[in-house]
Amino acid sequence: MDQKKMGPYRLEATIGSGGMGTVYRGIDERTGDKAAIKVLPSNMSHNEGLRERFQREIETLLQLKHPNIVRLFGFGEEDGELFYAMELVDGRSLAEVIVKTPIKSWRTVVKYSLAIAAGLRQAHDMGIVHRDIKPANVLITRDDKVKILDFGIARLFGATGVTMAGGIVGTADYMAPEQAFGEGVTPKADLYSLGALMYAMLARQPPFRGNTVTEILDKLRYNEPVPIDRLVETLPNDLSQLITQLLDKNPENRVPTARALCRRLEALLELPEETDFDLNLADHSTKKPSAPEDEYQLKDGGGDEAPTLDPQARKLAEAPTMQLTGDGGSHEPQAKSQDGGTEAPATIVSQRAKKPESQTRFTTVAEQRQRTSEEESRREKSSAWINYIQIGGLLVALGVVVAVMMIAPKKPTADQVYQSIEDGANEGDLAEISDEMDDFLERFPEDPRSENVAQLKEELNLRRQENRYRLAAAFGGVNQGLHPVEQIYLDAMKTNELDPQGARNKLQGLILAYGPSGSQQGDIARCLVLAERRLKQLNSALASKSKQQTVSIRERLQYADEIASDDPIKAERIYRGVIQLLEGESWGTNLLNDAQMRLNNLKSR
Repeated sequence: MDQKKMGPYRLEATIGSGGMGTVYRGIDERTGDKAAIKVLPSNMSHNEGLRERFQREIETLLQLKHPNIVRLFGFGEEDGELFYAMELVDGRSLAEVIVKTPIKSWRTVVKYSLAIAAGLRQAHDMGIVHRDIKPANVLITRDDKVKILDFGIARLFGATGVTMAGGIVGTADYMAPEQAFGEGVTPKADLYSLGALMYAMLARQPPFRGNTVTEILDKLRYNEPVPIDRLVETLPNDLSQLITQLLDKNPENRVPTARALCRRLEALLELPEETDFDLNLADHSTKKPSAPEDEYQLKDGGGDEAPTLDPQARKLAEAPTMQLTGDGGSHEPQAKSQDGGTEAPATIVSQRAKKPESQTRFTTVAEQRQRTSEEESRREKSSAWINYIQIGGLLVALGVVVAVMMIAPKKPTADQVYQSIEDGANEGDLAEISDEMDDFLERFPEDPRSENVAQLKEELNLRRQENRYRLAAAFGGVNQGLHPVEQIYLDAMKTNELDPQGARNKLQGLILAYGPSGSQQGDIARCLVLAERRLKQLNSALASKSKQQTVSIRERLQYADEIASDDPIKAERIYRGVIQLLEGESWGTNLLNDAQMRLNNLKSR
């Protein structure tokens, strides 16, 4: 029996499956290259709205090129089934790592998280939100590299109303509150999910657990997760605080961007190695301790309630008290309880040796002075040595700082960064200097050239938004996620080729109704800027076109005048043709009246 094929790929074996499709290992029969082939469920493949959005979304995702993102090679359809081919990664999912080989070092968790944040940073810069960051969508390769799977696929399904098991798109355990309750998704939703993923890598459980999706969503809305430093010991405070901030229910309180998160994670990796300890899950003997401040303290001895301590600490706390002898001799025998156990006395008893009889000691003034002098001399020498040590320490520290400054790579100056930006702008590739522009604006906001850099950055944002509109217009359909301003702009773009005059009228109306661009913000402001530019281009093109047509039509009218005496029928046909051509054309009103007058004169002869 022939093996199943998807496009040029021959499917060899099933790698995995889930609610969003089945993944196969495939071979490209043209080149022999291996790939992972994800085939969407048949019920989704037959959804017409999904098929259209699938093609549009994959076209966008093909632009993602980052070492921490699984590359998409292409997409297609085979016998009515939609599929896409992606990079085949040799490794395990992070979910499998957490379950089978739990991570022992917080530093490893930070390294993995930094790699994920770096991938998210590039995607967010391109306007792409993952929407389903979870352990199953992160791969760890055999050489310990990190790869993110399924970029944008949750958005793809979410845009069509298709739901997964449980009635929500995405994974409730790692989903941001605003995403779970339909309040709009921004890049900060991915940052929440990454915070939940960091929590799971450390605590081996997500922030909220429940038996049903409804129970998890209820906790997600109303509860706060147990602080990670109460579940996992030996964590740096900065790491605990970062995870708490990422899991804040209010997106405004989270880390602002993936770029900023990368910097925070890099700073954690710079902590000294003496902070590295194996991760230990704290042992909570009671689910509800009496009070947070008493959680690790012994209860009063008279109570029946067992102290909230791990078994080893409890054993140490309940060890019998010993009587200590003052002469260093053997211990007194311990009292025995009726059941043969050791009975612990209530207090520690110390039996001291009798004080010896007083002995007369006499010190002369000279001896006292000698002692005082010797003591002062010792203090001075000691103080001198302390000063020498302090000075030596400062010199060593200064030497280390100088060495680090000489060895460590120096950040480029404002002039160097600006020169790089200027060169890139002259070459016309603003996307290549996006990081340099961000660096300049962040480090040198007071530099007078920062205004020029900000304008270039905004121009890059405009180009990216224009590319998204072109893709949407090329593939047709209406994007339900667009603002009405953006939808009108797309309609004008689609109308332009067949009816440039109609496109111009739509753009004029759009700018009059919603403009000017300076009165709006964000994507709407950029859309109006693009509309103003496109209207200017159309006006120029139509003016040039009307000028050319005016010259040509005047030549035809002059020719008709010349042949009117010898061939009036042909001349009349030319006049009528010109009139018909210019009907409804505002720029040709004068020519139309001229042609009508000449036709009337011809008829009156």
